[in-house]
Amino acid sequence: MGSAKLDEDTIRKLERDFVLYPWVPQKGLNPVIIDSAKGNYFYDPSGKKYLDFSSMFVFSNLGHADPRVVEAISRQAARLPTAASPFATEAKAKLAKLIAEITPGDIRKTFFSTSGAEANEGAIKVARMAMGKEKIIARWRTYHGSTLGAMALSNDYRNWAAEPAIPSVIHCLDPYCYRCPFGLTYPSCDLQCAKHVEDVVRFEGGARRVAGFIAEPVVGSNGIVVPPDGYFQKIREICDKYEMAMMCDEVMSGFGRTGKWFAIEHWGVVPDVITMAKGISSGYVPLGATSIRPWLAEKFENNPWVHGHTYSGHTLAMAAGIATIEAYRADGLIQRSEEMGEYLKKRALELMDKHPSVGDVRGKGLFVGMELVKNRKTREPLHDGLVEGPRPPTAKMKVLAEAMKEGVYCLAGSVSVIMLAPPLTITKSEIDFAMGVFDKAIALADAETEK
Repeated sequence: MGSAKLDEDTIRKLERDFVLYPWVPQKGLNPVIIDSAKGNYFYDPSGKKYLDFSSMFVFSNLGHADPRVVEAISRQAARLPTAASPFATEAKAKLAKLIAEITPGDIRKTFFSTSGAEANEGAIKVARMAMGKEKIIARWRTYHGSTLGAMALSNDYRNWAAEPAIPSVIHCLDPYCYRCPFGLTYPSCDLQCAKHVEDVVRFEGGARRVAGFIAEPVVGSNGIVVPPDGYFQKIREICDKYEMAMMCDEVMSGFGRTGKWFAIEHWGVVPDVITMAKGISSGYVPLGATSIRPWLAEKFENNPWVHGHTYSGHTLAMAAGIATIEAYRADGLIQRSEEMGEYLKKRALELMDKHPSVGDVRGKGLFVGMELVKNRKTREPLHDGLVEGPRPPTAKMKVLAEAMKEGVYCLAGSVSVIMLAPPLTITKSEIDFAMGVFDKAIALADAETEK
């Protein structure tokens, strides 16, 4: 085929014939073709533009084709396009130092990988090797990646086909105030969700057997769940009491997504491990990272860090990460996320006032969820996110399909929640346009509510 440009029908046919698409049945696939992208938009071959209202998969934080990142990758490719991980490079040295500067507290050393799932695999190994214990406490309503270890942490319907998963991962309930698993109301609940975590830790052997606790500070694709104030402070206390590593998965919520460099900063807590990806390079080159505090790093001074990847510290990814962090700083995008997030949430609450299918609006920064329900009183979701196997079109998917038709792309996620996570460069007028589209599209969900 050489460099000849393919027509749309050929592209779709080749993809259907030769590409295995993730998460979906392959029959009948008819994907939108992306031909180019710039700023907060991408374009199909006909020139139709789409507003990227979820930063692709919540990674295009800078928008598309930022020239500073593109040029940094190009310069690095011309000088040193790759190097094996045992070698030191200028790009790797610079990015590791930058991460130490922006992460909370005394987090200092970083292991580089190529995805969020790999970063979380690294976290599992850090906790087990450094602590000399085997059990990891995770939460059910989370998503940590699709590799076997990361999926075991997540343990939702996507993991069932891969079971038995890795052993010694224990699950606990989550701090989901809109659907409190304990039937309580914050703050009179006295943070029963956090006390429950301590009960699980104790029953699983406490300081003798539990190596660590991992959670998304703000749950991402499983519903934009924001914990109540005090939850993570209590988790920090539990981890200290039982000599466990506290691990935060900031793959989606990091790099300004919630209005802070990292979401855990909203609660003034310093975890022992932070995992990251997506916004670290704005997705321009695949990159993940597992960053740890000195007390954990010391465990590997005389004992080897028995872990690695072929592309750990890949120079093109390092260059992209440096340029991305510098762009965040230069453009004030972390603060901008907080400010524009307040406006986005305001517009989402306006839709909630108009549409009976919107049962809840929640989020921080440019990470806002609108939960769709059949009945506001019972809070029954419009669809069950735990269904395994082929699924009929859900009300949410109908809403997203209608929005896409009108030029607004939004990530589906896996539950009855519309995820609003536009690039940190989004403007008020673009938010207004997208929410205007959703205002009309959500009527499709309203039609399925109980009168």
